[in-house]
Amino acid sequence: MEFIPVYLIFIPILASIVIYLFHNKYLNYLVFVVQILITALTLIFYRSFEVNTTKTLVFGSWSQNIGIALKNDHLSLLFMLLTVLIWWAILIYSWNKRKHDYKFLFFLIFLEGCFFGLIQTNDLFNLFVFIEIITILSTILILYKKDGFSVRAGLYYLLFNSVGMIFFLIGLIFLYNTNGTLNMDLIAQRIVAVRGSDSILFSYVFIMVAVGVKSAFFPVYNWLPKAHSAAPTAISALLSGLLVKSGLYAFIRLNNMYGLTMFSDFFFYLGFFTAISGAIFAICQKDLKQLLAFSTISQIGVILVGLSSFTGTAFVGGVFHIVNHALIKSLLFLGAGVIIKNYSKLKITEIRGVFKTLPVTSSLMIIAMISLTGVPLMNGFISKSLIKYGLQASPYKLAMFHILNLGTAVLLFKLAQIFYGKAVKRKEKSLGDIAPIVLVSLACIALVVFYTPIGQQFFNLNLSFINFFKYSDWITYFITIVLAYLINKFFVAKDFKIIRSIRRINFSFGATNFLLVLFVFIMIVYKFLA
Repeated sequence: MEFIPVYLIFIPILASIVIYLFHNKYLNYLVFVVQILITALTLIFYRSFEVNTTKTLVFGSWSQNIGIALKNDHLSLLFMLLTVLIWWAILIYSWNKRKHDYKFLFFLIFLEGCFFGLIQTNDLFNLFVFIEIITILSTILILYKKDGFSVRAGLYYLLFNSVGMIFFLIGLIFLYNTNGTLNMDLIAQRIVAVRGSDSILFSYVFIMVAVGVKSAFFPVYNWLPKAHSAAPTAISALLSGLLVKSGLYAFIRLNNMYGLTMFSDFFFYLGFFTAISGAIFAICQKDLKQLLAFSTISQIGVILVGLSSFTGTAFVGGVFHIVNHALIKSLLFLGAGVIIKNYSKLKITEIRGVFKTLPVTSSLMIIAMISLTGVPLMNGFISKSLIKYGLQASPYKLAMFHILNLGTAVLLFKLAQIFYGKAVKRKEKSLGDIAPIVLVSLACIALVVFYTPIGQQFFNLNLSFINFFKYSDWITYFITIVLAYLINKFFVAKDFKIIRSIRRINFSFGATNFLLVLFVFIMIVYKFLA
């Protein structure tokens, strides 16, 4: 039991090496054995936890100051369960096409082991190492098609994320110089005495900038739509559903370690600008995967709005929305992959009749889209309600949150046009296409059915105060949907010149790095003004 966290890291890594070395088509089925074993170990580990408990494993009986340590609590456990589920979906979806591609399976399963390492590490240097390995593996999977577009997008992703991680290393230098350790628990204890020092504040700024790059915060998210549009669909789903969330996970862990609250408002407004700009860019897109990619940026902004409080109901809502968005966006990307495979088209203006052609896929995608807008009775409503309740003390912040929800609803109508029209002569035939979408949908349903015990188990919070049948929530949602319909019909659907101009905006690598430096400068200025 004690070494289950280690098994979760090394079992997929070792299995992937075996698959790569022997590259036997029958041995490729080992990925399912590994996935079953990881699932069983995760569930066993989950059952061993009690509310508000943590488990720490330090290797080799070394001191915490220098030893490698893994730490698990209910936040890491939540991400473990999410990781297992989404990797199952990606593996099933990819199997028909990739079951003889031992290289793809090697990178995919190796990546899973490294992701388990990232969410369990209690050491900042090992966090850096896992992030870098994940970045390299993700880059290989992004450019896996080996065409010019995917290679450029993959290298863009690799180089820009590597530049961001340079700032992370600079922050580590400041931290180690002040605290004499990179163990996160020890830093949290020692940092109390020096929390207001320039060394700590500068380390915070540099590390948060790196986290902002990994999480695709405004204005350093330009890499994300490039990577999503170039990657194979399964990898796009993995990137949007889970890998981008690694930055948000680090954001939570690191803010818990620093204990700084002066940046709460900064991250709220950063979340707002991330969400609103992502929604605007998404609304202007015609490419299906680009629309979904920018929508991911918008929802990351919504999540950051919740997480910016660092504690309380809004914070729980932000964490809950990470889970909801991971499931919903994985479902939407996988569904988009089925559509693209059947239509051989990417432009949403050229895709019609999807509901009649692919009724099961379409139904599940529509439900997921509606859930993301926060309709009562669905899982998106739970997380967005928690964020909303946490912002009630500030009317103008609450109003800003409703604006963000309006942007999500406009995207619903923008995307909905592909579902009506005449069917094409294709039908859903592959169980491998439908099964992962159904699996993720069942997880969304489980969140609705069991949201109260989930809140108690993972957040130690009684969520029974959330009411699916509150008249004011239904009225607010109805008004949002009507406004979104009108905006889409009389503005977005007209494809005015300004929309076309926004769609053509493309930041060069140099311009993106300038925005990164600007991000650092803004945080430093805010530090001195706060």
